[in-house]
Amino acid sequence: MSHARLSSLLFGLSLAACSGTVEIPSSDGGADDFRNLCGGTVDMPSGSGGADDSGGTASTGDTGDGGGTGGAGGSASSTSSGGTPLACGGRSGGVCSAEEYCDFPDDSCGTFDTIGRCTPRPGGCPEDCPGVCGCDNQFYCNACAAQQAGVDVSANASCVEPEIDRYTVSYWPGGYDHLTIYKARPEADLCVVLYAEAPSRQSPEGFDIVTVPEVWSVSRILMSKGAASCTPDAQGSAGAAVSATSATGSLTVQTSGSTSFPSTIDVDITVVFPEEPTTDRLRATGLVVGTGEN
Repeated sequence: MSHARLSSLLFGLSLAACSGTVEIPSSDGGADDFRNLCGGTVDMPSGSGGADDSGGTASTGDTGDGGGTGGAGGSASSTSSGGTPLACGGRSGGVCSAEEYCDFPDDSCGTFDTIGRCTPRPGGCPEDCPGVCGCDNQFYCNACAAQQAGVDVSANASCVEPEIDRYTVSYWPGGYDHLTIYKARPEADLCVVLYAEAPSRQSPEGFDIVTVPEVWSVSRILMSKGAASCTPDAQGSAGAAVSATSATGSLTVQTSGSTSFPSTIDVDITVVFPEEPTTDRLRATGLVVGTGEN
């Protein structure tokens, strides 16, 4: 076939294919003249003279479909924006960001190389303070408070509330001996006060507190605003008080020498109130008892 007839044939084919892609048969020449006549693409086989196998981009900005190794136009990302959380703890070697904590299954804290997952730290937490132990062996008021600090809760460890300075104990004798435990919670601006008396009276309904010796009984537990005034001499300035609806635990009163005056107190009592924060825990050992209104 003459060069002129081939050129005419190619031109006609390209015009007929303006809405699609035209595949040009192998030829020794003339193909370059028809590659972009319609603003589209023309598939050029190898060895077609002036065309390459790379699937290069046409002058209109369209990407060729060409054969060989070209024409891919780039590869998509292999990781989605909502990927699997990073593994942490155990042998994973993963370290969570400053906005996350390592959440272990069953609150195992990575025991036996258990793998956890990095989880966003919570925002606002309730003021309840039943007391939990973190994986760092530190005391926290609740699980949310521990997670907010960047640690998971331990299901096996036992932490005693370390801030013994939160507590003040006063005692004064009389027809009934009175023992009062004040617990200040500065982080929530709260004051929790426990009142005990001897000889024992009947405790309120909902109270199940074991006292040692049994001569003592817990008569009431109150919660109010005002951590700064949570002391014997300033208690009157605290806010309106809310009475506990239930309380469970133990109170141990230890005396010194031959006297019957209390010297130290051990307390572990979980308290429930009718409004937020609904729970609190008085938990401390070796609290020194002050005498009189000091």
